Amino acid sequence: MNFLEGLFGKSRESEFQKQAELENWNDIVYTRKDLDMDDPVQRREYINSCLQQMEEAARELDALEIEYNDVTSHLRDMEEINALPKEQRAEIDECAMKILESQEQQDKFNKRKNRMTDAEFEIMERLHSEASDGIKRLTEAEGYQKKIKNDLKRLDGEHEAYLFREEELLNAISNGKKLITMIGIVLVIIIIVLLTLQYGLGLNVVYGYMISILLAAVAITLLYVNSTNAQLELKTVRKSISRLIMLQNSVKIRYVNNTNLIDYLCLKYRVMNSKELTSMYERYIQEVKERAALEDAERNLDANQKDLVYILRHYRVKDPDIWLHQVEALVNHNEEVEIRHSLNVRRQSLRKRMEYNRDIVAGNAKLEIEDMARQYPNYTQEILDMVSRYEERYPDM
Repeated sequence: MNFLEGLFGKSRESEFQKQAELENWNDIVYTRKDLDMDDPVQRREYINSCLQQMEEAARELDALEIEYNDVTSHLRDMEEINALPKEQRAEIDECAMKILESQEQQDKFNKRKNRMTDAEFEIMERLHSEASDGIKRLTEAEGYQKKIKNDLKRLDGEHEAYLFREEELLNAISNGKKLITMIGIVLVIIIIVLLTLQYGLGLNVVYGYMISILLAAVAITLLYVNSTNAQLELKTVRKSISRLIMLQNSVKIRYVNNTNLIDYLCLKYRVMNSKELTSMYERYIQEVKERAALEDAERNLDANQKDLVYILRHYRVKDPDIWLHQVEALVNHNEEVEIRHSLNVRRQSLRKRMEYNRDIVAGNAKLEIEDMARQYPNYTQEILDMVSRYEERYPDM
């Protein structure tokens, strides 16, 4: 019983630690605590770090905008179809029903065992032109995710090590000052004792003076050298901490964007990982080859599909071809609701990623630069010049 309690206790502790780690990696930190703004190298390096974050966010937004417009276009097509008058909608429904009837006839004719379910085939049929690229992107993203996690763990470890060393150096400097003070007090006491022996008892204590002063001087010198070295190392450690935080911010942005990409691709293809998508795509290729043998039985279906495309194009549907793979949604409200929900979820995911890059990454970096310009008016023009060069490349940010 104790063993099981310990096992599950460790499991919950590990899960909490993992969740805290993920939340920390999603957080973008800005700090100028240890930044010397009068140092032009550190100043420009920090400003360039903020501008690079804005630049990476701009590139990500450009790519997201294309995908977002594509999903929005599909939703608008559904709205166009639902807004048609009853007569025109009845024409579409009749054509859709013919297609569904032809498909049912094919299913009866085809007695072979399907390698894929209809739902899986329809998903891959809609996305087969993107599947190969999707497999490559998802595989690369999963591999990249492991590298980013390793980098973040390594950076977290280095950060903790530097913080520990900083605390050690501060303690060493403080202890050195205390020891110097104690040596001074002890030296004064020894001199008082020696004066008492010299004038009170008439003893010769010259060597006592010499030895005491010599030992005190050596000890104070050693402590002073150690304290000076510790202060120099402390400056180096604090600069390293500042640079490490900027590097962590950059890696965190990549981690969040890559995580969102993996989640979106899995959502888009309705899979859990790249292996599942690869398996589904390979089964789809085999299914296509087998269905090619039913070409004669598909002639009637092809004619009805052409009619549907012609009708939809005539009624200003932007992408009528996609409805060939989701015909049931035209006559089955539940299927239409499911597809609409899937598109809305995809668009929400894209919007979330766009808001993150625009508001969190680019927005916070921009606010950080504006705050620097206000707090350090002597460098305002230099900051504005660096920002203007960035805005020439990305005027929309």
